[in-house]
Amino acid sequence: MVLATFTNLPNEKQVRIRKALFTEFEEHPLADAQVARIVKESSISRGAFYKYFSDLTDAYKYVFDFALEEIHQKMPARATSENVDFYLQRITNFVTETDQAGYRNFIKMYYLHNENYLGSKPTQIDSDRWAFKILYHQTLRDVILDPTSLDTRLDQLKSVLQKL
Repeated sequence: MVLATFTNLPNEKQVRIRKALFTEFEEHPLADAQVARIVKESSISRGAFYKYFSDLTDAYKYVFDFALEEIHQKMPARATSENVDFYLQRITNFVTETDQAGYRNFIKMYYLHNENYLGSKPTQIDSDRWAFKILYHQTLRDVILDPTSLDTRLDQLKSVLQKL
């Protein structure tokens, strides 16, 4: 968890540090990331980095959560069989917004390297939404890793969801 000293920084300094974190983590897997590059890019001291974050993993989790929160803001709260077309459009918009926000390489690095490095937890089972969550997230993963597959993946997802 990001430390309070970071959240109390002026916004422009937070933005500068976040930018350096995103740059580091989209260019290097978490296992190869270096505090030295981050502090150089953000013009802060190494000691300051550790006043803001416990370690590199903490910094990574912070920017990952930041990106996901920004990207997920426009997604409907519940995926259901009644809003399949709307949700498919939101997946297209999610991919577009990920690109526009500059997060595609960051998210791609997550899927290629950091997801396994951080470890995974079982997906929460919450009745009928479980299948929707799995299918939507797998579709997003596939499209982020292969952007040319967007239409094919959406057709595949729609076909499956209409049978649920």
